[in-house]
Amino acid sequence: MTTLYSAYGLRLASEVALPELGAEITTPGPADIEIVLGAAAGPSATATLLPLGLWVDGDRIGVDVPDVGRYVCEGGSRIVVEPVVAVEPGVLKLFLLGTALGALMVQRGHLVLHGNAFRVGDACAVVVGHSGAGKSTLAAEMHRRGHDILSDDVVPIDAHGCALPGWPRLKLWQDALDRLGIDSSSYDRIRGSHAKFHVPIDRPPLGPLPVRWIYVLDKHRGLLTITPLAGAAIFTSLHEHSYRKEILVGAHRQTHLARSAALVATVRPARLDRPRGEDSVVASADAILADITQSQTKKDHHATSR
Repeated sequence: MTTLYSAYGLRLASEVALPELGAEITTPGPADIEIVLGAAAGPSATATLLPLGLWVDGDRIGVDVPDVGRYVCEGGSRIVVEPVVAVEPGVLKLFLLGTALGALMVQRGHLVLHGNAFRVGDACAVVVGHSGAGKSTLAAEMHRRGHDILSDDVVPIDAHGCALPGWPRLKLWQDALDRLGIDSSSYDRIRGSHAKFHVPIDRPPLGPLPVRWIYVLDKHRGLLTITPLAGAAIFTSLHEHSYRKEILVGAHRQTHLARSAALVATVRPARLDRPRGEDSVVASADAILADITQSQTKKDHHATSR
């Protein structure tokens, strides 16, 4: 059975049930992306084999996940999923909605970052960082303060420098839920016995929003600081925090560079260094919002002084 869903402004016709994406679409119209279950051909002899089970083979990007299955993205419009026998549905969807859909968005020509995006007025800020950096916890704090979350984990940015809205949910660990005072008993675990959960969030319908700020999360032994990024450091950070950067080879690498160059011209990138061993979520949110306010004030002052 095929069900229609919406994500990133696209219509997905999926043979895999994906209630995480919200209510199914009932309005008529063609699908932008097909997700089908079946035999998925592996890489050819000329494919580029990459770490983490990834491979690029012409207009196909694949990932082979041990004990889960094979996912093959074809031409930016189709994902073939071949699960192993008796794989947990939640685990199968974890890689489908993460690695596979992220790779498909790369095929569609987007700059795809590993982070989250939250709304600030008529624009948005993107927070990136390595796994475990606290991106989703920070997004939850921004949502608590009234900022709509566009996307969590996979953030596609189009050729116009706009972040595309994903589905309304966060992936949060138990300790993050505890600090927010949220009971996890009604939420689905992301994988097996891991204490990480799909947490639905309320938000109005959103379209693509221009990215105006990018913050790179990091930790050091000093105080919490925000440092603007400039020059080659910007491009290094955008590559380092691209979602599944291993697939950025050949034409995908060229597109990534072009999208990065265009984005750099319109955003204010900075690094947020936080003290190691401290719970700095609230302080980090305070610092980012203060930095955004300061940059807007400077921009308004510059505009009126012309």
